[in-house]
Amino acid sequence: MPIVSGCDVPLLYEQQQPRAPQAEVLPRWPHRDDFPPYGAVEFLRRAIRSRPREITLLTIGPLTNAGLLFAVDPECAGLLKRLVMMGGYYFAPGQKEWNTMGDPIASALVFAAPTPALTAYGLDVTTKCTMPAGECRERFKGGPFDVVGEMAEVWYRHAEQITFHDPLAAACIFEPDICTYRTGTVRMDLGGADAHGATLFEQAGNGPHTVAAEVDAERFFERYFEVTTVFRSD
Repeated sequence: MPIVSGCDVPLLYEQQQPRAPQAEVLPRWPHRDDFPPYGAVEFLRRAIRSRPREITLLTIGPLTNAGLLFAVDPECAGLLKRLVMMGGYYFAPGQKEWNTMGDPIASALVFAAPTPALTAYGLDVTTKCTMPAGECRERFKGGPFDVVGEMAEVWYRHAEQITFHDPLAAACIFEPDICTYRTGTVRMDLGGADAHGATLFEQAGNGPHTVAAEVDAERFFERYFEVTTVFRSD
């Protein structure tokens, strides 16, 4: 699976997280650090155009690269099969979420793009998928999960549990009925300082966006560990 570097700064505002804290463990593990810079947008553009209406694009961070993609090649949005996003906060007015507020201009571009289907999994559902640190330590052992476990120890310095934000969005690509949904229109608040970067959701039956409203957390964890246990044993 290729890894391609993307843009390292938001389109307009200051980078809120210049470095991932978990990167401190990398010197203890074999890893590459010779990736050519700024190739993600072109990689996405070529992949989507080579397989029109076959690719599901999953975003699990600030939306800078997706926003740039739709800005430089607007047709790419319509050539996706669908876009699945971990980001936003849809049923708590005024509340902000890290990914969508990390680059609000890019987020606005993504929500405005004419994707055939956009489904967002926000903090409304992901915060219900949590696991205590002790249980995580037991489950994330063996094979590639050893490095995951070591990175998690950096997180445990200021938290006693892990929230499975991104894994929920990824799992729902294959089993969308883990969640229930509402449809409507999402736009970004680009106004005053207090609300700047918040996601604003207006419910409507024929809206272009689908947002997760409820989650069966027990079912999510059951399916998640069925898959990862097999992966670990391989």
